[in-house]
Amino acid sequence: MLPSGLTGLAGPATAAPAPGAAAAPADPPVPAVPQRYLDQEIAWSTCSFDAAVKQLAPGAPTTRCAKVRAPMDWAAPDAHPDIEVAIAYSEATGTSQGLMMTNPGGPGGAGLTLSASLAIDKPQLFTDYDLVGLDPRGFGQSTPLRCLTTTGELAALPTTPDYRERTRQTHRAELAEARLLAKACAATEFGQFVSSQQTVYDMELVRALLGARQLDFIGYSYGTWLASWYADTYPQRTGRFVLDSNMDWTRTQWENVNFDPFSFQRRRDTQLLPWIARHADQVEGLGSTPSRVLARYEAIRAALVQLTRSEGSAVRGDGLDGNVASAIYGNARFVRATLDILVHDEYVQDPSGSGEVELRHVDAAYARIAPELQRYETLAVLRSRYGVTPAPALAAEAPAGGAEALADARAAALAAPGDAPFDLGAVGTTVRCNDTAWDRSARWYQREADRMAERYRFYGYLNGVPMCAFWPYAPQDRDVDLAGAPRMLMVQGELDPATAYEGALRSHEATRRATRFVAIDDEGQHGQYVGSASACAEAIGDRFVFGGELPGRDTVCGTSPLPEDRAVYPVDGPVDGDAVPLPRAGTRAAAVPADLPNPLLQRVLDRVAEASLVR
Repeated sequence: MLPSGLTGLAGPATAAPAPGAAAAPADPPVPAVPQRYLDQEIAWSTCSFDAAVKQLAPGAPTTRCAKVRAPMDWAAPDAHPDIEVAIAYSEATGTSQGLMMTNPGGPGGAGLTLSASLAIDKPQLFTDYDLVGLDPRGFGQSTPLRCLTTTGELAALPTTPDYRERTRQTHRAELAEARLLAKACAATEFGQFVSSQQTVYDMELVRALLGARQLDFIGYSYGTWLASWYADTYPQRTGRFVLDSNMDWTRTQWENVNFDPFSFQRRRDTQLLPWIARHADQVEGLGSTPSRVLARYEAIRAALVQLTRSEGSAVRGDGLDGNVASAIYGNARFVRATLDILVHDEYVQDPSGSGEVELRHVDAAYARIAPELQRYETLAVLRSRYGVTPAPALAAEAPAGGAEALADARAAALAAPGDAPFDLGAVGTTVRCNDTAWDRSARWYQREADRMAERYRFYGYLNGVPMCAFWPYAPQDRDVDLAGAPRMLMVQGELDPATAYEGALRSHEATRRATRFVAIDDEGQHGQYVGSASACAEAIGDRFVFGGELPGRDTVCGTSPLPEDRAVYPVDGPVDGDAVPLPRAGTRAAAVPADLPNPLLQRVLDRVAEASLVR
């Protein structure tokens, strides 16, 4: 039985499992580490971000960086050239309890700076742990995944004015994009080895090289997937693991991305829109009730689509959806989401000849929020996010993801003469394709996107046709049951937009002997432990990380108000019994603190959020 306040899953599937669903896969054999990798000398140097860490935390130890060699394919170490994995390391300033690694999510989130960034907010991490940050293979400063195409192929891509419009034109564009992405990311021999299982083996190599008996871990979002795979592969090496904002890591990657339509919609409709309405006296022109805010949003969006259709404007309605979806990962980012709506409102009222957002739109939008809200997002950062002024130091870049990234690449290709090679960079969806099996029916995915777009108007169309439908390599999957692993702490907000509560709870139910589940009622932030809106969840995490103590049973925590609210507004979500039904087991296919998040940590989290919305 679950404790009071935690609900089980029942009823028909919201998202149908892909046809041809397979039985649980067999775990791959654990490779022996060739001695040459254990004998390598590590060439350390002070990390480029060390000065920024010490500026924010003067007592921090020096963080040193290096790159270590690893096999491209752990199953055949001699068959391919070696790769490099970038790591950052600092020694505990007190008596070390062990080696703590972290991951920010993604897949594909670069985590080199994350461990030190978390310790800036929680200095006891510097005192009690040797900290290691890691850029997973393929991403950041590790050997990069290259998704290679040509300017000619990019220029030939069909387009659609709005991915929400489920038309033949949209279907044709989605199909062509998926084929191109799959071909591009499989173009090098490395593409098939950028996977969670290979990264798990890299993590184990790093643990061995740094001489730690076990590995401790704090993982967010996809980092919970990575953590569970490590614990399932190396249960005897697993120490204190905090799994925060959980994927449904006992299921497939497809089942996880197909949660997004309802979870993003729930966060927007139950928290963001009511929050904007409550602050109508601090936000000009969006409405004083949730229904009026939604109506204004839809009017702005419709005008953007019309401008794209009639004038070729690059400021798109589905681009607005993507901006808002990435912003609502964090509570303090509700102000950013509001500003994104206002910037697009200014644009539709006064479109530019360039077809782009210009300085006047950004400045006019910023003037429409009260000074109390402006402290959450400076004008300099807002300008830099829209590319109308140079970025200030430590401003969070806004990398494009999915269709937006392809649109930017296509624009660059159209401006380039001839047909030249073009590197799309590292596309995180490659990991999803390599991890679990995907159905090969593109038409099935389109029908599912059509159905989701009708049911969940905000972002139901997000997934479209995934590139994994055309991925040429077999997955390196595993059956995650955590047999033999120590008990781990799972922390989950009720209204998380990016990792649905229902999926997280399902993974817990499948691994109850190895996990303890902490739910946070009325909370939707993606990422809870360290700087949490819930003092209760933060305290439980601290007792576990620093003392090894877990609660005796699954529990429900409360939370604190959203920005500039004076109280928590209740939401009837899954903690209260209002869960969205998912496929049954067996089917596979705060008042914000006065001190805002430190810029290094916020930079990491923003990058992951803005790059995660990919097909």
